[in-house]
Amino acid sequence: MSETLAGKWVWVWNWRRCDGGNPQRVADRLKSAGCRGALVKAFDAGYWFDQGLSFRDICRRLKARRVAVGAWGYLYGDNRAGEAQRAIETAQHGEADLLVLDVESEFKGRPEAAEEIVLRIRETLGPDYPLYFSTFAIARYHQSFPFEQFRSHCTGTAPQVYWNAFRWPLGQALGWTYADYAAMHMPGEQVFPAGGLYQEGAVRYPTPDEVRAFVREAAEQGSPGVSF
Repeated sequence: MSETLAGKWVWVWNWRRCDGGNPQRVADRLKSAGCRGALVKAFDAGYWFDQGLSFRDICRRLKARRVAVGAWGYLYGDNRAGEAQRAIETAQHGEADLLVLDVESEFKGRPEAAEEIVLRIRETLGPDYPLYFSTFAIARYHQSFPFEQFRSHCTGTAPQVYWNAFRWPLGQALGWTYADYAAMHMPGEQVFPAGGLYQEGAVRYPTPDEVRAFVREAAEQGSPGVSF
């Protein structure tokens, strides 16, 4: 059975900064928090992302400790064949349980780039491989982004609902996200929202109560999982 983004997941950008890259400590923290798995950055555009260890090694070490592992990479749409190939190789040879495409402002006004890349990936990996895209949460503010091209070829989406960065109430941020994605024919069961558990500049950490409310409200909207 294929893995999905159901449950709770944590995004990993820099493996070496996560408990010093110690797989046992990372696994213990994830499991103690009730997390199903980690989404580890594997590539950036057409290049492997340097994590100190290969993505395959990280994947094997976490899986040996019963932690599911998904791969994610940032795409720009400039080297369509190269970016698609790196994503494909990550899925085929990196031993990832699933793949998330981080696609943002670089794709605005470029539906042909989105279509070519995601179609190349889907046609190679097959119709059943769990493939997700992660991008803007409030779609009404990003109408030039090619949501339809990604929606039509992906299993689901992980919109970036960073309410702490938006400086919005949590309910408004989630409510508008689900309304906008429903309008694009993506019901709650295909939406796996990503929350921002970080502090940077004027952006504050969410409170524990907000985090619990995020998980609860996402479930009430029909989402099988969330990530942070």
